[in-house]
Amino acid sequence: MRMIVLRVLLLVVLATFLLQDAGACAVCFGDPNSSMTHGAKAGVFVLLGVVGVVLCGIGGVTFYWIRRARLLQVQAAMRGESIEL
Repeated sequence: MRMIVLRVLLLVVLATFLLQDAGACAVCFGDPNSSMTHGAKAGVFVLLGVVGVVLCGIGGVTFYWIRRARLLQVQAAMRGESIEL
């Protein structure tokens, strides 16, 4: 197990020092109008959209639960029961 970890570590170190151009994006490398840059920007916007949809879903569920709790309180009050939330 230790030998595998050392081999992977050696591979990562060699890749870091020998493949310097592979780590540069199109903006850092010098062409902000390349298709790679446009693809990266589109990917960022897609991920922001996914995060936004998830946060809106969480907020929607929260408001639904609040509305449902109030409705249950009103129904309990109409029956003469007491519910503490």
